[in-house]
Amino acid sequence: MKAIVLDKTGGVDVLKVSEVEQPVPEDNEVLVKVKYSGVNFADLVTRQGLYSWAPKRPNIMGLEVAGEIIEIGKNVTLHSIGERVFVGTQKGGYAEYICMEEQFVLPVPEFYTWEEAAAFGAQWFTSWVALHEMARVREGERLLVHAGAGGVGSAAIMLAKAHNMEVFATCSPHKKEIVEMLGATYLSYDNFDKELIRLDKKPDCIIETIGGDVFKRSFDNLAPMGKLIVIGVSGIKVNKKNPFSLYRALKAIPKAKMSQVVRKSRGFMGLHVGHLLEFPDKILPIWENMQKVIVKHQLRPIIRENQIFPMSRAGEAHQFIHDRKNIGKVLLNPSK
Repeated sequence: MKAIVLDKTGGVDVLKVSEVEQPVPEDNEVLVKVKYSGVNFADLVTRQGLYSWAPKRPNIMGLEVAGEIIEIGKNVTLHSIGERVFVGTQKGGYAEYICMEEQFVLPVPEFYTWEEAAAFGAQWFTSWVALHEMARVREGERLLVHAGAGGVGSAAIMLAKAHNMEVFATCSPHKKEIVEMLGATYLSYDNFDKELIRLDKKPDCIIETIGGDVFKRSFDNLAPMGKLIVIGVSGIKVNKKNPFSLYRALKAIPKAKMSQVVRKSRGFMGLHVGHLLEFPDKILPIWENMQKVIVKHQLRPIIRENQIFPMSRAGEAHQFIHDRKNIGKVLLNPSK
């Protein structure tokens, strides 16, 4: 089968399609024919050798896929051949086929296209867990989400609006119309904190994805008893060959002193949904609750045709995200 095997780190040019042996499901696994693979920011930092959760090389890249079950192991009881499913994984997604233990193979909304089925999983699950499992948001509360036009950000806006929350979102100026279309109030990265103070709109919940000064200004602006959930640090740039770059990156990592937390009764939390794979019994109930809301409100991830790349052009897909061009999800088609 065709797959992208990461055997060395580097720029986008290291992403090459290889021929590898098609996997065979073990007794508790299913074999999925991949329709589309999701591209995540974590893939970019994995390719650069900067992601601590990445598996040892060489490995097939890719953290999520949507596809059809075409074979099941003899002990599989949760699934059957022909099911449309989503797979979240630590590796193996940039391929034509993937094997996965049955408890990590999840149903997708029936009304979703294959593209939507591949686009919603990791980012919507991240947003849902941040909002409902960690921040425990209530109707009428106020959310600030950074990078609101991206995959996680747009999902957070839609899920929060479905929960009757007031939403503010930062994004690049040319993406302003997207967050406003989703129902959020646009704020710029330069002055979001000043504008929230002017409006007297301290957020009860903040989903923080940038790090550095954006994190600091966000935490300073959090309402009493509010919660800030760090889910990424996309604004931190690292050059492993430059000691000053490493120093600046370490300084920019989100952190909060206990005195800062206690003084205004605020919560500082961190989320990495990949590590939830260690607790599969927690995943399915949360997934089912999220899907009920998706179905009830007919929520769909944002996908644009120019953000679906053949797997043979995976490097272009990575560069597309590096250049901050993506709105919603970027996908790979392994059949091309």
